Order: sequence, then structure tokens, then C-alpha cells
Amino acid sequence: MAQEIMTVKPTTKKPIAMNIDIDRLVKKAQESYSKTEKGLATQLSTGKTIVQSDKDEDYIVWTNGNHWQQLTGLKGLPFGRMVEISGKPDSGKSTHAQGFMKDAQDQGVLVILWDSERKFSRKRFDEKIGGKSDSLLVVNTNKIIDGARAVAHFVNAAKEMNPNIKVLIVWDSVGASLNSTEDDEEDGEDYSKQPGVSAKENSFAVRKFNKLINKHMDKITGQHTISILVVNQTYSNIGSPGQTEKGGAEIYYLSSIIIQLTRKKDLTHVKQGQQYKYGILSRAKVKKNHLSSESESIAELDLVVSAEGIHLAKDVKNFDDIKADSDDGDDE
Repeated sequence: MAQEIMTVKPTTKKPIAMNIDIDRLVKKAQESYSKTEKGLATQLSTGKTIVQSDKDEDYIVWTNGNHWQQLTGLKGLPFGRMVEISGKPDSGKSTHAQGFMKDAQDQGVLVILWDSERKFSRKRFDEKIGGKSDSLLVVNTNKIIDGARAVAHFVNAAKEMNPNIKVLIVWDSVGASLNSTEDDEEDGEDYSKQPGVSAKENSFAVRKFNKLINKHMDKITGQHTISILVVNQTYSNIGSPGQTEKGGAEIYYLSSIIIQLTRKKDLTHVKQGQQYKYGILSRAKVKKNHLSSESESIAELDLVVSAEGIHLAKDVKNFDDIKADSDDGDDE
């Protein structure tokens, strides 16, 4: 007689703590919210439900190659978060920012550029990057408090006109923004207070942006509708290796991701006997990433930054590979 094999079905135990059914507890707490606050109810959950979204609608998806996903593990800039791109001048920061601005416009997201460096080039953005400057909202001030308030006025006005609109806020850049004590009258400046004042006002700005994120979360669906991209400068640490971001600790703490760029060298080619610069070689380093759930990820990548965008360095052998016109454009 053949031996009978018994199959035992695994039992799934409900999570219990102190004789309380955890799933039932979450459901009961969620029921405290009204029907118009279902999105707020989703903020109550258990740890097993906390996973990073892989849906395109939760990101401003980066479309110019795959280096961003390799570095961060994400499709692009997440809504409801602040991302920082930092580095020395001419390292590719603003090119990243404009690439995301163009992608955001293509994906139906309203873009607000706080141009504290006052260097935005309509020609480059339209003709090289492929964006639409006529539908780009610009805040043109280098004062921290004024700029943050102006951005908030734009966001709130847009939300009044269309509550469902998604918004990308780009601050370019922190290092070029002045605090309220830095005026044109030299006698009115107290240099001993500058770093502290700037740090406090930068903290005001990023906290104001975080308030906008929370204020304009969809209370029915729970989806966030605002994404923040901060461009920042770095300075060398005295007595130790590495670079530190400007603007105070608050920006560092509130940034979910920080990508630090370092310019390595110019890229040139010869045309009609004359040498032309067509881009730079820049190294992208992941300094902070609190959103990736991978056990390991790429820490550094070499990139080619040109007037037309960003490419993985391993894919670019010469000028012809990026098909860029080196006579126009700004390499940062």
C-alpha cells in the first residue's frame, strides 16, 4: 500500500499586540475620518504597508537616460518630498534641474522656478533642453524670505484655479540667495551674523515648502501633488576630506535624497582647426538616500553634461555621440 502523504496548509496568524487585533485597530482608527478625508485616513497603517511607490504618477519621471534610477533607485523626483542636487560651479546641477523641469512640463506638471542666480536662459531651455519657457513660472529674486513667499503665492493661486494640479518647485540656488540683512548699504551689514541669519531664513524657506506639501495633499486619495528640487553649492571641509552643502543643517535634514556632483574635466573637440568645449565630465555621488529600499545601489556614476542634457559617460566616446552644438549653451 502506498504511503499517504498529508498536506498541512500553513495558517496565517493575524498580528496581535496585547490581545488587540492590529488590522482591526487600524481599520477602526481610519473609520474616524469622514468620506472627504479618506486620504488622511491612509496615513494610519502598519509597517508592512510602507513601500516606495513604483507608479509613474507618483514621480516626475526622468526621461533622459537611466542614470537617475541607477543612482537613487527611483524613477525621478517623488511628489511629497524634497530632493537636493549640490556641487561646485559648472558641475551639472542646473542641467539636471532644467531636465526635470522639461520632463515635468511634458508630464502635465506646473513648474515654478525660483531663479535666485538670475541666470535662466530661455534660449537654452527651449531650444536645447526642449522645455517651454512661455508656460514656466519664474520668481526672480535673490532674497530668501521674498523668494519663499513668492513661490507660496504662485502655488496657492494655482491650487485655487485647479486644486488637482501637480507642481514642481525648483530653487536654483540656495548658495546664491541672500538673507534679509544683506542689503546694498554696507553700513547696514553685520558680517558676524550672516551665516546664522542665512541658516534661519533657509530653514524658513524649506519649512514653508514642506507646509505647502502637506497643505495641498489630496485629502481624498492621499496623493501628494508637490515636489521640491533644491539646487545648492558645496564648500570644502577644512581639515577633512569631502564637500559640505551650504545653507545650514535644515536643508540637509529635510532632503530625502542628496546627489552631489563634482566636475572632473572639460570635454573638447576640434572643428575647423579650432578647439571647442562641448561639455564636461562630472561625477555624481549619492550622499544621502532615505527612499531606496535596495540592499545595495550604485554609489557613484560618471556623467557627460552638455548643452543638450546629460548622458552616461560610458556611452559617450566623442562629440558625435551627443550630437550637440558646442557654440551655444551653459554647461552647468
